[in-house]
Amino acid sequence: MNGTVRDLLAARGIALSPTDFTGIHGFNCIGIAERVPELNQDSSSQVFVWHVGDDLFPVTASEVERWMVDAPSGKHWILSERDFDPSLIPDSQSIKAVVWGPNRMASWIGESVLSGELGTFLNSDEEQEPPTYDSVENSELAQSQLTLRPLVELSSWLENRGWEGARTSPVLLSCRLWDVMGNLIGPDGQTESGNWQIIEDPWASSFHLHKTEQALEKSPSLRVISSPSGWIAGKDRMPEEMLKLADQRRQGNPETNDDDDVSSIMLEWWRLDHSSAKGEYSQLTIPGWIVYPDGGESRLLHGRNGRVYEIE
Repeated sequence: MNGTVRDLLAARGIALSPTDFTGIHGFNCIGIAERVPELNQDSSSQVFVWHVGDDLFPVTASEVERWMVDAPSGKHWILSERDFDPSLIPDSQSIKAVVWGPNRMASWIGESVLSGELGTFLNSDEEQEPPTYDSVENSELAQSQLTLRPLVELSSWLENRGWEGARTSPVLLSCRLWDVMGNLIGPDGQTESGNWQIIEDPWASSFHLHKTEQALEKSPSLRVISSPSGWIAGKDRMPEEMLKLADQRRQGNPETNDDDDVSSIMLEWWRLDHSSAKGEYSQLTIPGWIVYPDGGESRLLHGRNGRVYEIE
């Protein structure tokens, strides 16, 4: 995990310089940062960055006391994978510490993964924890290996709604990727077989053609939420709004006007023969965030269309 934290800091433009304080009673100092934007800190003050590894038990008061005895004076940022009560660090003239516990760390890492900032994490061959699912649909969901890139820029979205500083938690929204095969019929009755990949988004009740560049290189390990509205399409009932995405307009043969000898090329429709269409689907996920606005109920933000949905 140390490597992931270092990569994430580097992706955020936080450069670390080495320090002699490497490890103190479970607290691993990974370097000194000149500036940490996440802490809204004075750019002239250095910050010691610490990482506390995963463990079953929370950080104890005695561990904190031992750390404070050996920690250097100054400002400290503690990134802890263990539950950590910040009140365990008493007020001190010499040590000023900000603690991020496992929930805040998970949210920070997840947001960076979805935004593409932490590419090294996405491309890592290290074994990841399996994602958790909200509904049991979901041996199928466990096979999901494809996640679309987000189109929403979270901080701008929050600012536009006056929700700056609201707590957020990154999640994945369950969708489907259909592989549709069938025959296109040309304007003169000619037939051509084809294959199309179509995204079924039950959250927006919509369908879209899929392009490979829309997807992340690897799906992050995050909580997956199933749509309360259920699926729109089935193998035996693919709706018209889904199948019409396969229709194509193509350039026809040039036509010449006898009066002025000018050629024109008309666009002609090639339409999918719905009776020939067959489809198989695999699981696909769309990035999103649960947003916790101050004084309001939590909402689910769709990472592609920017709409907000209620969470049941």
